[in-house]
Amino acid sequence: MSMTSSIPDNTPDLKAGSNLQIKSFVKGDPSPFHNIDYNKTGVYELTDYTFRTPLEKMDVFNELLTIPYPCEIWILPVTEPTTALLKELPKNKTYEKTASLFTLLSSVKQTMERDRTFLVAQHQTAGEIIKILEKLGFTVTEKSPEQLTSIQLA
Repeated sequence: MSMTSSIPDNTPDLKAGSNLQIKSFVKGDPSPFHNIDYNKTGVYELTDYTFRTPLEKMDVFNELLTIPYPCEIWILPVTEPTTALLKELPKNKTYEKTASLFTLLSSVKQTMERDRTFLVAQHQTAGEIIKILEKLGFTVTEKSPEQLTSIQLA
């Protein structure tokens, strides 16, 4: 059986390599934040409040692959109270509708599983990477070692 690639022509050539490494963790993995040298490395949480369509998300992902500096994106599964998401939501024009949805959800379900995404980068290049991410619509928040080591994987 022969398999052919379904990668569109406008997708960057991944064989050429990317400076971005993506690491996905699974339920039960130990927290990766205990092994970081925080003197050299910064860790920033990425959130996306843009309500992008799947095709728009794919375009943004392709942009991430072209970041010109070595960095990693870590995707971690977590379980947390449903109401915890309300604290993170920006107080903008969509807040009331979104808050209502999560309030309704929290009345049905006390906890929820979700993925949290983090940028891990050297301090000397982190500022430039963050500018790129913010231009792409991400909210980037620096996290302290204490905040990171308290995160438990689902």
